[in-house]
Amino acid sequence: MIERNLGNAERLLRLLAGVLLLAWAVGRDFMHLVDWFVVVVSIALILNGVFSRCYLWYVLEINTCQSGDKDCQSEATCP
Repeated sequence: MIERNLGNAERLLRLLAGVLLLAWAVGRDFMHLVDWFVVVVSIALILNGVFSRCYLWYVLEINTCQSGDKDCQSEATCP
């Protein structure tokens, strides 16, 4: 499992964006292929917000954690 690499502000933004996108897509009368893609992306954003981990950020070695965050690695390191 990767270390936390999302800061608290980014977690909240991803969680909010995921919930809003999911509500929009599910609220549609008829869901097309694009709407299903939006559902998948919104679920990924919600999971990123809940667990504070982003695998794309891990691959790109991006870390938005603050140095004082609990269980958060301040610098991205690869094994």
